[in-house]
This record gives sequence, structure tokens and C-alpha cells, in this order.
Amino acid sequence: MAGKRADALDSPAAKVLAVLAAIARLKAVPVSILARELGLPLPTVHRICAELERLGYLRRVPGTRHWTVARAFVGVAADAIAAAATDAAAHAILAGVTDKIGEMCSFAVPVDDAVVYVASTEAPHRLTLSFRAGRTAPLFCTSSGRLFLADLDEASLDAYLAAARVEAYTPFTVTSRGKLRDTIRTVRRQGCAVTRQEYVLHVVGAAVPVRAPDGRLYGALSVAAPDVRMNSKSLHQAVPVLRRAAEMLAASLGALRKAHNRQYVIRS
Repeated sequence: MAGKRADALDSPAAKVLAVLAAIARLKAVPVSILARELGLPLPTVHRICAELERLGYLRRVPGTRHWTVARAFVGVAADAIAAAATDAAAHAILAGVTDKIGEMCSFAVPVDDAVVYVASTEAPHRLTLSFRAGRTAPLFCTSSGRLFLADLDEASLDAYLAAARVEAYTPFTVTSRGKLRDTIRTVRRQGCAVTRQEYVLHVVGAAVPVRAPDGRLYGALSVAAPDVRMNSKSLHQAVPVLRRAAEMLAASLGALRKAHNRQYVIRS
């Protein structure tokens, strides 16, 4: 990976954004690596990280010298993805899924321990569902949420399951932490998730990941419907449609990200 030329980072704002972009890309990294990759003096990078920690955008990984993103920056990132997901191209992709499947399609991102729905299209039925932008749902019992949990490594998944409040929203909600772990591992292998009446009674859903070319997770694309209109077979038949739409949405989000952040991304 080639570092960003220091002479391209010609303002304080450019340096701060470059540090944030690098840490978001590398996930957890020491100051020495950041300085080398960005071509900035070590004291400069250390000072930026310390200030971003004070503001709540970065945090230290416990027991290491590594820096990673913190809650405030995760919120900014989610808002940025939400803004991109509401542009005309992204909305057309979601509407295309609804046209093909006949049910509501949503795009969601993970924020802290919740699913946040940032865009959706409604089905053309008198009996329909509606997930307004900003609505939240639990991770453990929704199809999108299980995709986000499947993206965690085993240690992080264990930590979540140990600490999460796992409650029964319906008689069908899986609350056994052991069964949840097995289910999430299955989602990880299959690359999709299906839920049946676990969060809302008589509502079923399926979701697939929306990923950048380097594998990073932008969010989840899902379909949800009353169980009187979608059974297990039709849920699974919806997955290939969702996968094709997820590829298009990833390309759309990637193009927006590249256009808006070209100055601050470390090039591979």
C-alpha cells in the first residue's frame, strides 16, 4: 500500500480527514503506521489522534497502541451512507427490487447495537409495511442485523452475545445465545439472512450484504412482507434479486464515495 504524499495534505483539515479515512480503512492501526502511510510527521499524527479522541471520533484499542473509530465517527459514517443511499440512483435500485418482488425493500446500516433503516420503498398493496428513515431495530432478531453480526469476528460476536439484551419480541424470537451464535455462523457462510416473525409477528424478511470491492460492509439490503404473501420458498427466491441489486447499490455508493473523498483515501 503506497502512502499518501504529504504535499497533497496541504491544510489542517486535509490532514485530519486523511487520518480519519486511514483509520476507517485499516480498522485498527498504530500512530507509527499512520505517519508512514500518510507521509506525515509522527508528532503531527499523534496530536491529531489525541484531539480526535477528545472529540469522541477515535479511541484506543484496549491493551494496545492502536487507534480505531469511536461512536461519534460511526454516527457520522452512518449519516454519510444514509445521505448517499437517498440519492436518485440508490432509490431507483430499491424501487426496482420492489417492482420485481412486489414487497417493501430497505437499506440499513449498523449504528452501535442497532439496525438503522435509512431508505426504503413501499410495496403496492393495501396491506403493506413501512420503515421510515431513521427507524431502528435490534441486531439479533432481524435479517439485516444478523448480517451485521455475521461480519464480526468470533471474539467480537461472543462479546456482543454476552452483553446484548436478548428478549422475546414474539413467540418465534430466538433468545438462546447458543442458537443465535449458530444461526449467525450460518448467515456468515451463506452470505444472506432470513427471519420469520422474530421481531414483528406475521412479518418475514430476507437480507443480503452491500459490500465495497475490498469487502467492507456498506450496509444491508432487505425485503420484508406479511407472511400471508411470502413463504419460505418465496423468501429464498428473493435472495438472488437482492444480490443483484446489492451489487448495483454497492457500485453506486462506491462511485459517490470516490467522488467525494478522492483527496483523502489511501490508495492501494
